[in-house]
Amino acid sequence: MINGSSNSRYLLIVEDPQGRRTITLEDMKYSLGRKSDNQIVLRSKYASRYHATLIKKSLDRQNFSYWILDGDLEGNKSHNGIYVNGSKCLVHELKDGDLINFGCDINASFHLIASQEKIEQAPVKTSGQLRVDLTESEANYSRDNFHTKSTLILHHSPSQTISFDNRTQEESFLDPLTNLPNRSIFNEYLSNAINNAQKSNQLLGLLLVDVERLRNVNNRLGYRLGDKLLKIVSERLRKNLRSGDIVARWGGDEFIILLPQINNANDLEKVSQRIIKTLENNYEIENHSLAVRLNLGSVICPPVGTDRKMILQKLEENLVAVKNNINNNSRIESVNVHPKNTRSSKVEYFLYQAIRNNELALYYQPQVNMTQGQVEGLEVLLRWLHPQFGLIAPNRFLPLIQESELILELNRWVLKNACQQAQIWQQRGLLYTPISINLSPHQLRDPQLLTILKEVLTETQIGPFFLEMEITETSLLENSRETVRILGDLQELGIGITLDDFGSGYASIAYLGQFTVKKLKIEQSLTKNLSNNPQDTRFISSLLAIAKSFNLIVIAKGVETQQQLEILQELGCERMQGNRISGPLAVEEMTKFLHIHRSLSVISDQ
Repeated sequence: MINGSSNSRYLLIVEDPQGRRTITLEDMKYSLGRKSDNQIVLRSKYASRYHATLIKKSLDRQNFSYWILDGDLEGNKSHNGIYVNGSKCLVHELKDGDLINFGCDINASFHLIASQEKIEQAPVKTSGQLRVDLTESEANYSRDNFHTKSTLILHHSPSQTISFDNRTQEESFLDPLTNLPNRSIFNEYLSNAINNAQKSNQLLGLLLVDVERLRNVNNRLGYRLGDKLLKIVSERLRKNLRSGDIVARWGGDEFIILLPQINNANDLEKVSQRIIKTLENNYEIENHSLAVRLNLGSVICPPVGTDRKMILQKLEENLVAVKNNINNNSRIESVNVHPKNTRSSKVEYFLYQAIRNNELALYYQPQVNMTQGQVEGLEVLLRWLHPQFGLIAPNRFLPLIQESELILELNRWVLKNACQQAQIWQQRGLLYTPISINLSPHQLRDPQLLTILKEVLTETQIGPFFLEMEITETSLLENSRETVRILGDLQELGIGITLDDFGSGYASIAYLGQFTVKKLKIEQSLTKNLSNNPQDTRFISSLLAIAKSFNLIVIAKGVETQQQLEILQELGCERMQGNRISGPLAVEEMTKFLHIHRSLSVISDQ
């Protein structure tokens, strides 16, 4: 990293067929190219009109550096590329002594020098030393036009830094793992490409590539192998694109591709299929054969009527649609085509963003044996910590995505994080009771459910008896034969089953003998009704009698008042859950709750 100081100068020494120039760099931006309106003119017919751009970026309040970008800031790339220290690059942070070749008969060197330092003469490095991978045609005209000259070698001691009060820290341009452009610089490229497309009345295309099984690799084999796989995938992506196309790291397992000039949807389809064919393969890494599956969302941007944010939102919506359609792993759509914009599709899109942006959190509500005053279980509850709307309860968004594949991803996320937290509490000696997680009908039909449960239990090393699944009456009655099989498999794993919202219907009573249910939770509205009609306890009494006849444990949900609590105790209901005892608690609050009530009665301080 190069630091600026009050006694330092940046120098760019350019050598072309017409001679050598030493240029002191002071401005925030320089354009380099063949045309005369560039700030630094590259005097060669082989240079592009706008070949490269130098940008001065602040690193923090005191330090800054120069970056070189291939092409201009409107998304246009050079014909021959740029090479720094022999390696072709799209963008590069320049360091003292870096040698630059512009893909033709022009070389340059970049230096930081203090004003007192002396400049020495030394032999120039030849084109072969600067760049080793010239094509045959480039090498021919390079030999004809390059002249052996002397260059400058600058020796300097560490420089002092200067404070820039108005400068704030900015991101670097490159993803540190893949060395691809990151989201920040890609957004700049995209904005400029949109402007350029509007001026030239051309289409541009975008691809969002999701590496589907990367998370499994990270979970099973560790992040080191996952990172190796990601590097290989990124390199193959780069090699499968045209010289003017741009690929960047968009997120953890996502890449984004900008195709600045396309003619129609067929061009985008060809690129998509080429990527899928090349990358969907087995990768042999350290004696492991790793299979990769891709999902591609795509958009075609018309010359007018679009902006960057709308394009990216549409692109990510299309990727979500692709992931929901298991029979198709690519989707191309014009960004100005607006399908029916239902509330559920909006929620699904924003929830997809929430998973990626770590906006989701788990809360825990204790289930208490009121007779013994002990915690006998924790129900896991999902919350959405939206940056704009604050805390969003699951009943506001889960019903809208129950039939979406996104619900399966949410389920995996909840299972893994809840079991990891349970393991932490167990290691601290705070939790000896099960945690219960809700399963929707769609989740219950997930063919990967058992596999995911086994993986999570193995990874977190908690016993299966510490995990319970809560299903509703609706889930129990939908496709009952298949449900019997799935619940039997869960029981074989040692996972307990709780029937939630018991009393909301009557059909489930006939099925209690057929299913491997361990607990019943009385429907919340029945508990609430005790406050309105405290004398009418017949329904709850009947439910308690039914549960007793089947030897099932009963938990009353939604206990909000002391009156409800006392009536339930009189009816013989020992186990309760609700705000009268404790509302849902975040991890830190639940940890304190478990600390306090590990040895004290839960109801002693109510």
